Amino acid sequence: MMGDLFVDKLKENLTGQNYTTRSQIDINHTSCSVFTNCYSGLKSVKMLRFLRLKPRFIIRTITTFQNHVLVQQDLTKYFQDKIRINGPITVAEYMRESLKTYYNSGQVFGSDGDFITSPEISQLYGEMVMLWLLSIWEKAGCPSPLNLIELGPGTGVMMTDMLRLLKQTQYSSLDLSIHMVETSKKCSLEQANKLCSSDLKIESDKCYYQSGITCEKYGKKEIFWYESIDDIPRNTFSLIVAQEFFDALPIHKFRKINEKWHEIVIDIENYLSGTFRYVLSKTSTTTSNLISTIEYYKCSNLKNGTEIEVGLDAAIIMQKLSERIIMDGGIFLCIDYGQDEPIIDTFRAFSGHQQVNPLNNPGTVDLTADVDFGRLKDVAGTDVLAFGPIGQNIFLENMMINLRYQNLLTLTKNEKEATSLTFGYNKLMEMGKQFKIMGMVPATMAPILYNYPISGFGLCNTIKK
Repeated sequence: MMGDLFVDKLKENLTGQNYTTRSQIDINHTSCSVFTNCYSGLKSVKMLRFLRLKPRFIIRTITTFQNHVLVQQDLTKYFQDKIRINGPITVAEYMRESLKTYYNSGQVFGSDGDFITSPEISQLYGEMVMLWLLSIWEKAGCPSPLNLIELGPGTGVMMTDMLRLLKQTQYSSLDLSIHMVETSKKCSLEQANKLCSSDLKIESDKCYYQSGITCEKYGKKEIFWYESIDDIPRNTFSLIVAQEFFDALPIHKFRKINEKWHEIVIDIENYLSGTFRYVLSKTSTTTSNLISTIEYYKCSNLKNGTEIEVGLDAAIIMQKLSERIIMDGGIFLCIDYGQDEPIIDTFRAFSGHQQVNPLNNPGTVDLTADVDFGRLKDVAGTDVLAFGPIGQNIFLENMMINLRYQNLLTLTKNEKEATSLTFGYNKLMEMGKQFKIMGMVPATMAPILYNYPISGFGLCNTIKK
């Protein structure tokens, strides 16, 4: 079996080099020869032949009740009034409006928020993600220009780590623009404060609502913010990352009774206190009728009494991503909680790093549900190649994160820095039990990946002739 030349070359050169850490990014540094040389062993190939996306089912979303964000104290009352007038609401509507309020409310990420994501734990994470994207991009023949797209960028810290690594490679001057899909204006400003110089522009007459130029230390690249993946320009090869993005998309809940799916909805538990509870819809709903027609669920052999969670929004977005990958060329990496089969009863809430009742205090807690990677692959179709999902720790091991960690450890200035680096490294590897990683590329890359196996996913994902 032919090894991965990218990884072999990286392993060969990862000793005794100078690296940039987050604590060192404000000082001058020279380009690292490791990343200048580590791609040279890969054979260049012709540009991908793009296929037209075959027609597939289209799911239309239910529009939300208003565009403005409700303040926290009004959200509970809004749900109460809506239920009193119109009857129970879907879990998807409850989740969508609650998270819209939540992400515009204040500090939600990091030690002071309700949860910590992998990029906040260690710079190693974003670096390994960028190395993977670059390795597959080389296998695709180094197409240019290039879009670097992140869905749900959070605090923006992963993008800083990715761009800092890019600046240390031979591709620092690559014709690349950055595209952030972020619906929260508050989060987008936080991202811009990390990434951009002072000339940030707020736009009202363009497909993007915010733009700027990244700082010198991040390569002085054009960067844009969008409400939707639909708004990002097409006809350009894209490197796409979704890190803890799909788990925050609204889900519907269903219970199987007498071989039919019945939607679980949210009603008022006590009219005096205004608390909420789950109930079965008394009639069939548009979504319960829809999933009864989807082959993926019909073939899952789920027993009566089973309760599943279905991400219709996730399916819509995955369909759009696969179309972009197939038609324009691209690479997609998805990192999230989840499994490779229908999801059963994972809808939950977090507040102050503790799990709490998701039906209490809407708009003030983080709501999440595991991702059905099997369904995402089903929606993407046969014109893409999917790898994984595998545990985050396995992916990082395959990308030789330990060598990068050992090198950074030699550069720490004191015991505190070394302890922090080690804690972050260990935490990333422990999180592999919960987090999964899945990659996607156009199916037209199959002949290339047979000769140059894909990095990160191991021999179990080697392409066969």
